[in-house]
Amino acid sequence: MGHSKQTPRKRTGRKGVPRDQLAPRSDQASSSHSLSQQEMERLSAKLTKVMREWMYNVMEIGELKAQLIKQKQATKNCEVMLSCMVEERNAAIAREVEAKSTHMHELTRMKAKLTKSKYTENLYMKMAATVTAQRDVVWQREDQLQLEKLELAHHLDAVNDMAMQ
Repeated sequence: MGHSKQTPRKRTGRKGVPRDQLAPRSDQASSSHSLSQQEMERLSAKLTKVMREWMYNVMEIGELKAQLIKQKQATKNCEVMLSCMVEERNAAIAREVEAKSTHMHELTRMKAKLTKSKYTENLYMKMAATVTAQRDVVWQREDQLQLEKLELAHHLDAVNDMAMQ
């Protein structure tokens, strides 16, 4: 087979365009430029939308970081409060032990001195009631401290859960 020669159809553009450049053969070929322009506009709009979403995400990340910093500070504050409460509880226990020791010693001594009289027995009972009342007060305070400790631990867990989210 022989080589077929292509014939120029018409001039395709401004001066300086070579004569041997062929014009498009169909309307579809000539509309490819407008299709690519439409595609560019669509992609540009999509890029604008993606960039806007990205900026919103960056702003939201900044807000979440600020919230995380606040939650970390709140957690530190709770830990400090919890350690203070534990120290107070330990001091209360030490005072209770000392009070029990002191009162038991006093009760034993008083009982030995005054066992022979009714008056002595009445005083002993009053003192025992006082010691019992004081012990009950100490136990109530210890129960309150335990409840506060549990509440703080629960709050600390809630803060940690929020910080993890």
